[in-house]
Amino acid sequence: MSSAKRDFEQFVQWLHGQPLGIAGDVKRLAHLVLANFDAVARTSTRQSQRAGLLADLCRRDLADSPTDIPEIAANAAAQDWAWTRLNRLRVGPFRGFRQAEEFDLSKRVTLMYGPNGSGKSSFCEALEYALLGSVDEAQATRLETDAYLANVHERRFVAPVLSATDARGEAVNLRPNQDAHRFLFVEKNRIDAFSRLASRAPAERSALIATLFGMDQFNDFVGNFNDSMDAKLKLVSVKQRQLMTARAGLAQDQQTLEREKETVATLDLEDAALAAELQPNLAFEAMQTYIGTEQAPGRLQELSALIDRVQPAMVNVSRADVSRQLAEATEEQTGLNAREEELRGKGDQISFQELYTAVSKLRKADSATCPACDTPLTQVTRDPFAKAIDGLAQLRELAELQNARDAARTTRDAASTALREVVDRLLGFEHAEMGGAAPARVPLQIQIASPWWTTLQEPVDGGATQFERLCAAADRAALRDAETRTATNERAQRIRERDTLQGLKERAVAQVSKRQQLALLVDAARARVAAFDEQNAALIEQAEAEKIEIELDMRIGVAYDAFLPLLRQYRDGLPAQLMAGLNESAMALYNDFNRQDRNEDKLAALFLPTSNAMRIQVAFQASPERRHDALQVLSEGHIRCLGLAVVLAKAIAIGAPLIVFDDAINAIDTEHRQGIRETIFDAQRFAGTQLIVTCHSQEFIKDIQNHLLPAQRNDLQVYGIRPHRGDYHPVIHADPQIRSYLVEARAAINGMNDRGALASSRQALEMLSGRVWKWLISHDHGNLSISMRRPGAEPELRNLCDQLLSKSRAAGFAHQDKTEVIACLQTLLAANAHVWTYLNKGTHEEEDREDFEPGVVELVVSTLERLDALVLGRAVAVQPVPAEPAIGA
Repeated sequence: MSSAKRDFEQFVQWLHGQPLGIAGDVKRLAHLVLANFDAVARTSTRQSQRAGLLADLCRRDLADSPTDIPEIAANAAAQDWAWTRLNRLRVGPFRGFRQAEEFDLSKRVTLMYGPNGSGKSSFCEALEYALLGSVDEAQATRLETDAYLANVHERRFVAPVLSATDARGEAVNLRPNQDAHRFLFVEKNRIDAFSRLASRAPAERSALIATLFGMDQFNDFVGNFNDSMDAKLKLVSVKQRQLMTARAGLAQDQQTLEREKETVATLDLEDAALAAELQPNLAFEAMQTYIGTEQAPGRLQELSALIDRVQPAMVNVSRADVSRQLAEATEEQTGLNAREEELRGKGDQISFQELYTAVSKLRKADSATCPACDTPLTQVTRDPFAKAIDGLAQLRELAELQNARDAARTTRDAASTALREVVDRLLGFEHAEMGGAAPARVPLQIQIASPWWTTLQEPVDGGATQFERLCAAADRAALRDAETRTATNERAQRIRERDTLQGLKERAVAQVSKRQQLALLVDAARARVAAFDEQNAALIEQAEAEKIEIELDMRIGVAYDAFLPLLRQYRDGLPAQLMAGLNESAMALYNDFNRQDRNEDKLAALFLPTSNAMRIQVAFQASPERRHDALQVLSEGHIRCLGLAVVLAKAIAIGAPLIVFDDAINAIDTEHRQGIRETIFDAQRFAGTQLIVTCHSQEFIKDIQNHLLPAQRNDLQVYGIRPHRGDYHPVIHADPQIRSYLVEARAAINGMNDRGALASSRQALEMLSGRVWKWLISHDHGNLSISMRRPGAEPELRNLCDQLLSKSRAAGFAHQDKTEVIACLQTLLAANAHVWTYLNKGTHEEEDREDFEPGVVELVVSTLERLDALVLGRAVAVQPVPAEPAIGA
């Protein structure tokens, strides 16, 4: 099982343990991803690959996916380690190992060195596969596990076999454990990535911290979830849109059918309101019956018949009107007669008046001559025009009398006309009374300018006068006019009623027409809809099926949108969870790594983040109360040391029985390697921990061996590994010739190689003198006065040893190893011995030299072995940090 899958299992368990309710579909989706983890892990965000795969899986299995907590095999807790040390590893074919190779891992320290590409990483991956059950790099390359682990030449792989022993030395069954064993590995790539933490965006820093603990595969797995699945979900109905487009022409028909009942109800209300205008609570049909039709006459037809009856014309002449008009005509005629009588009495004056008037008119035409004889006016006795004017003035009274006569005639004519109109009306009335026959003795021709009315007073046939007959007719006309007025008033009322009923009838017809039109529209719409459903049956079926698909995809989208933030929340919280409780231990390791730094530059406090938003903070011993952003104030080399310190602190916290350094030392700059080597191999902090170190530096391997205590060297296994020699299988050296100087010296004595023993002893003394000097420095006695041959030259070894001996003898210096150090240095520097001479001669080439005395050679080697056996500060007691459970244990 890959580490990413194990981490995802832990997420699923965490999801079920959340106090707030998690939607069932979110749990179903999590279970579905877990069940198809390998297939999901092979996808990425590119072109929404993962979203597409999840969409297919959810459509197929989401509904049937469980919501219960899955049964996940629990790994043993960190404090329940069933083994204390690895024993043997059999690997191959596997990655770079073409053949089976067996490694002895029973020693506390196993060192493997070799150049790049020789097979060191394949060795560590074999351990990773045996301890974790997977290799994270296989997940990173997105290759199938079998393909990644197979040897390319054998085209297969055999699972590595790893054995282990418990504290009693008995063999135990070693099972892969992702939760605890992942913290046993310290990899170079992880330290390198952590050192670049400062250059990353804040959102990426938690991912690099997770990488430090080997959780980068899970981080990559989470990072490859698309932000949304919408691109791969069917959230818009294509078929439904097609159907809607096709139905666009039926929109009015659909609306007609949908609103049919509503429209009928509206018409019913309109019908009731219309009938209520005629009479409250009257039914519409009853109103129609009351009004009537041409086929079934009703009130409207009755009113029309009454209204259409012809009413007699109004005469509007009374007896008084006849008498008054007759009297006025008689009076005006009398006045006219008087004026004419006067004019007849002055008849002779009339001719002069006409003459004078004519002369006056002629003057306007020619006023220079006499109008009668054409005599110039200047020659006549009297001006005719002046005479005419004078004559007209004298005849003014006659003119006025004529005017009065003319006015009396006009007035008489008007009275005659008025009387005539009254008589005509009455004659017309009598004519109508008689059925249209002309009345007897009524003049039909009357001259207005003559007193024709005088005949009205004459008896007719010895009976009543025409005037009396007219008065009687006037009386009868007045009676009929009264009847006509009454009929006219009644007719107006009937017209108003008829108009009201006619309006109601027209509106009722409109209502009936509405119903008929609605029925026609509904029938036509229903027919078109029925025909549409039949013609588009396949499309309708597809749209219904698509509707179900969209509902499912929307459900999937909602579940995914809730699932992804929870997954990211869990991932972002892992670094804080992993680093909880490591502050003090990681700080102590960091300070040990940087033991050569000034005290004020060492850490007084370390604050690892407890949430995704926090940063790594440090406080220096120069100002313990002031916090700094570690990524801002620390160099890249110090950040690497901090990353290594955090990883080792985690291993200590879980009580790890093993730590595997996969080329991790090479990730540390040279100036810090000594402090790291001394912290890991010289102190008691890891004295009970099995250490496996791979490295391509022979010098670092040599330094480790030389600085181990003699007893520790007996618990050491070194492997050298080189690239293949044509058979594509690495060359393994189980006991390479890179050993501790004193081990080489002792082996040389045993091999009767005194010169070789002395050469190795000289190198051992150079190493041991440095150790003694550091020991004196740690006790404030390390200030030496040494002579140099030239600037930049190394101190003479003899001068250095003399100064070390002198400082060791200081009266104020007390230490349990002091006496032994002095004794060893005195032996090496004694003037009566040939020790120093041998150390020099054994180093340099010289011909025809006498043989070395074996006793002196033995004295040199044994003295150095005594000095090497001293702890000299390498056994610093460190209280172990209480073990804590591994994540997920």
